[in-house]
Amino acid sequence: MGGGAVSACDAKSAVVRLADTRRHYSHLLLDQNDADGLMDEFANLAREIAAPNTGLLMLGAASSRHPDIRVIPTATCLSVLEALMASTLRPSGPAMDLADIRAALIGAMIGTRYQPIVRIADRRPVGVEALARLNHPDHGHVSPDRFVPQIESAGLAGELTSLVSVIAFADLAGPFLSGRGLRMSVNFPLDVLLQPAALDRLEEQRLAAGLAAETIVIELTESRPVEDIPSLRRSLERLRGLGFGVAIDDVGPAVPRLAPLLDLPFTSLKLDKVLVQEVLVSDTVRRFLAATIASAKASGFTVVAEGVETDAIWNEMRDLGVDEVQGFIAARPLPVAAVPIWWDAWTGRAKPHS
Repeated sequence: MGGGAVSACDAKSAVVRLADTRRHYSHLLLDQNDADGLMDEFANLAREIAAPNTGLLMLGAASSRHPDIRVIPTATCLSVLEALMASTLRPSGPAMDLADIRAALIGAMIGTRYQPIVRIADRRPVGVEALARLNHPDHGHVSPDRFVPQIESAGLAGELTSLVSVIAFADLAGPFLSGRGLRMSVNFPLDVLLQPAALDRLEEQRLAAGLAAETIVIELTESRPVEDIPSLRRSLERLRGLGFGVAIDDVGPAVPRLAPLLDLPFTSLKLDKVLVQEVLVSDTVRRFLAATIASAKASGFTVVAEGVETDAIWNEMRDLGVDEVQGFIAARPLPVAAVPIWWDAWTGRAKPHS
């Protein structure tokens, strides 16, 4: 078939490999009888990292929860060979209309993944960011860049934010994340953050989950420029008064009115991943990051670098004074049940891997 490497491992080892590897796999073959109770998590993680031409194959019976995975009912040499040689291109499906969007928000189609955030000083996991995912019965696994802009354009960002918050808070209080000292970051578009009712709902959800406000960070996503600084300040001050952390996300030179934003009562700042990944090849980018990090640290912000994928970038972020990193060097976005498996593997490492 052209040669290549075949790697066989148990389900937990596979979760760890898929969490941080950047290698391309032509096929991912899942065995329902050897999934160690992780079939859903492994299937979702496989979708997360698989390219459109990666074949997702499953030994066992068909499952309504995984309609996009090709099933091999009887594992024989011939049946597996035929499945491996068949076309693997997975169609992206037609664009969703407004009815699809509304149905996704009403039904149980929205899920979450959690990308770990680790402290540079001791490589300890300190938080996770909740990321929305959509698994549609007709459209299949829909990537966020396809459905989030549609939801925001339809004026439904508040509904999505509220739904993700409920799931994320329940998971933070649940058996996979509780007791690990992690904080939960949840994205809030500007339009939602400026609504007093949305902040009321957030506090109600926190109380219902039994979480301390200090364990939750609200991240302002830059979906549009901030024009009303005083209104944003009032929202941030209210969140700070309740005990929440607040972060400004995707900070870079393209962010309009960055200087006034850095004067607002945020608790942390997240550097745009595109800039972080260019720091080793651009003196202009490095100067911008150095100045921004210095300003943020002077204001008492925690600085987080997104998109860290190599030791070289990790070390550069450390030298620039970054406190925490988020990116593939630590882990991909994970299903909640995969976080403890990743945690055990990561905390046993001597150093980050390239």
